[in-house]
Amino acid sequence: MSAKMMRFVGNYDVNAEGKFLFEILAQLRDFGVGRMVTKSEWGRKWPDQPSYLIIKAVEPEMDRWLSRGKLWADWTYRGKQLGTYEFAHDLNRSDWRLIHKHEETTFSACEKPMQPVPFPDTFPLPPLQVLMARQAAAKRGADPAAVATRAPLQLCVDPELQMVRHMMVQSPPATQSQSVYDEVSKEALLDLYGKELPTKSKKVSLVARQARVTKQQFICMWRHGTSGRRLSRSDSLLWTSDLATRRPSKNID
Repeated sequence: MSAKMMRFVGNYDVNAEGKFLFEILAQLRDFGVGRMVTKSEWGRKWPDQPSYLIIKAVEPEMDRWLSRGKLWADWTYRGKQLGTYEFAHDLNRSDWRLIHKHEETTFSACEKPMQPVPFPDTFPLPPLQVLMARQAAAKRGADPAAVATRAPLQLCVDPELQMVRHMMVQSPPATQSQSVYDEVSKEALLDLYGKELPTKSKKVSLVARQARVTKQQFICMWRHGTSGRRLSRSDSLLWTSDLATRRPSKNID
């Protein structure tokens, strides 16, 4: 049974619940120096931990759409003061809103700010690697038991989280296991992204409904790299026949 046909005009931006930042600042005295602004995205992800900017200096480009420029602000992220930052990118999203002066005290109140995120300082090596290292040590006449089974863990932080890199604390794990995923706090990792995880599942389902295909056919469509355009009959037959030789991944609903 085919899904219900849905018609869309343009692309809906889920981060478009406000205004451009410079559109707001251009209507304030001194370009809003000293005022408080925030993003709706921050409020959706961490409603109990306010994130906001206190404007210090502004250099707008005064383009046609008031979407480009540069500013300096004191950044409070999830209740933690990060200091003065320069913002020059990712400002052309209509997701900003102004906090009125009589609401600033209430909005900035935070009972439980962001806590340090624990990470282990080492991780277990793969069993096959350890086995081969011990066999090589035995051939050299060394003690196989002296072969290291763990290695130092160097964090690779998402660029969106670089400002809280100092909050990621590494220490020896309380319990050691065969997988580093068992030694990391899953709740702390999920809390880094708040209540909105970076996923494309909604977008995938949206395109699938618009193209009027089944989810199995859409998996083949994704593999063939032709997502986003309307299906032809030959494409549908190709993707349907492809199901006979390919098994969809289990992590796709």
